[in-house]
Amino acid sequence: MNSVRFRKFDILLFGSIFFIAAVLSGCDQSGRKEAGVPGRNPSASSTMQAQKPHLVSDLILGRKVFEAKNCNQCHSIFERERKIGPKLKSSRFYGSFLDIFSILWNHAPAMAVQMRREVLDRPTFSTTELNELVSFLYMLPYLGEPGDARRGVALLESKSCFKCHSLGRKGRRDGVPLDSLAVYQSPVVLLQRMWNHGPEMIGRMAKTGTSIPSFSGTEMLDIFAALTEEAKDTSKKVFLGVGFAENGEKLFTDKGCIKCHSIFGEGGKQAPDLGKTVFQSNVSKLTTQIWNHVGRMRQLYDQKNLQWPYFTETEMNDLIVFLYSLNYLDRPGDAAKGEKIFVQKRCIECHFKTKEDKEKLLAAVKASNATQFGAELWNHTSAMEAAMVTQGVPWPEMSGVQLRDVLAFLQKQ
Repeated sequence: MNSVRFRKFDILLFGSIFFIAAVLSGCDQSGRKEAGVPGRNPSASSTMQAQKPHLVSDLILGRKVFEAKNCNQCHSIFERERKIGPKLKSSRFYGSFLDIFSILWNHAPAMAVQMRREVLDRPTFSTTELNELVSFLYMLPYLGEPGDARRGVALLESKSCFKCHSLGRKGRRDGVPLDSLAVYQSPVVLLQRMWNHGPEMIGRMAKTGTSIPSFSGTEMLDIFAALTEEAKDTSKKVFLGVGFAENGEKLFTDKGCIKCHSIFGEGGKQAPDLGKTVFQSNVSKLTTQIWNHVGRMRQLYDQKNLQWPYFTETEMNDLIVFLYSLNYLDRPGDAAKGEKIFVQKRCIECHFKTKEDKEKLLAAVKASNATQFGAELWNHTSAMEAAMVTQGVPWPEMSGVQLRDVLAFLQKQ
């Protein structure tokens, strides 16, 4: 059973069927359509498209760069593969754009040695390629680990779900069946159905004195695993790809989330700042956070006589990946600290050696963003490594925070 779940996870994350559009059929009792034919393009009106870097949630693009630049010659993605370089773990959250880039940067000298041995060209990147590659690495932990079906069934029992619902031969026989969800290979579908069912479910539970179920850890994934195990016919399984962060951003406004929640200080003040609270979250953590919030949110909506926001087609999928994308963009650095780092790492000895050198660097960096800064820095590694070897200067390893500070310093000049 575990091996089956592991293969399912591999397919979800990296296989070609990972990006087959889901057909989320069905309506809730009010007649609202919960599904249609997704696979649409990102919203053209989204402000995120104007920002660079921005998270590219289409993982095929990043995977193509990963292979085209020969990263796959040394690094494995599947945990079971053994290659020369470090494995890229789906269990590790690598951080923001510059946090991830710093890992590549610090790895550059060792990578150069190995590529010479393998007679491979050292890769260079356009800003688009670098952004797609780093987006791919950022998205690796997104799905998290697969759940446990046995624990999921036990949870459905302990959370009183079987008092109203049935699954296979378990639960209330005349209850609303959960079997219809078994074909969907995404926990986001489960959350969307639960969310849309929330007001009715909360009303019924209030009448019977039953507590609204809350979840922690991987419990939502465990329940999802229990549901998907009921799908015996594999030909009928529907796979849902990663959503569009751009569409999710628009939904965050259209569904009224921004009226109560803020993102890094921008938006409503009645609810937590999501730019801070969703840090290092994967699908399991995000769906859990959103569901545990439903009871309190329903109270506020009743108090203000507001209409409950329903999600259709792949809207919840887009919203979830948007929330996950929030920490991809780097916060501004500290220019004063950046100046000290620029001196300590001995960057100043070459780049500020003459007035011409200084002006050339500042002209290149002045209006650049993190992606452009990273691409310029990376494409400079060959010439920089040769100069540093000649002068006996050690490679200037830097963390993402230090890179942000250096960029802030250079842009302030």
